[in-house]
Amino acid sequence: MEQKEKTPLSKLLEDRGIKQRWLARQIGMPETSLSFIVQGKRIPTLPVAMRIARVLGVTVEELWGHIVDDEG
Repeated sequence: MEQKEKTPLSKLLEDRGIKQRWLARQIGMPETSLSFIVQGKRIPTLPVAMRIARVLGVTVEELWGHIVDDEG
């Protein structure tokens, strides 16, 4: 079974030992919705991306800049 490449967000959560449940509570989002974002199956709205980045102490570009680079 082929394993999908991890997203920058999933790598960051894993590296820091942060659970999706905790992050979902911090940003006020259902854990199931956040899971789709972490897996790269959904792109968050800008306000959600900013809340995630703020809670994690990183920039939006660090988490989703690769999407813009791939499209540009």
